[in-house]
Amino acid sequence: MSNFSDPTDAIQALYGQFLSAWNSRDFKGVANCFSEPAFYALPGIDIPISDRASFVALLEKVFAGLEADGFSHTEVSEISAQACGEQMAVVDAKSVARLRKDGSSIEVIDGHYVARKSNDGWRFTVAVTCTSGWQGKK
Repeated sequence: MSNFSDPTDAIQALYGQFLSAWNSRDFKGVANCFSEPAFYALPGIDIPISDRASFVALLEKVFAGLEADGFSHTEVSEISAQACGEQMAVVDAKSVARLRKDGSSIEVIDGHYVARKSNDGWRFTVAVTCTSGWQGKK
């Protein structure tokens, strides 16, 4: 058991801000949820993001593909956070569903993040796309 402050409320607020910006296509708002630099790991590709302007450009490309597939919005079933230092936390977003306008699923993933608290609050520093349910698989 750690003596670190519980970051859950702050991380859930950060993730809520992130998801709201994501669903409203506010790319600058999404980028503001991440530190500079940040790192994004996807299957088959690692993406170092040096600054927020680079992140916004990446998001524009990502959303062009999502929109072409009929993307409407993303829903998340569960967010959890565990402090791993006074200013660090490991964050899990389970069953992250990217949905089309007709309600069908484009994909369901889990997100795994590292967040760091700085003078301007909590920000994600690393984001990893994981297979849905990966923590329960052996």
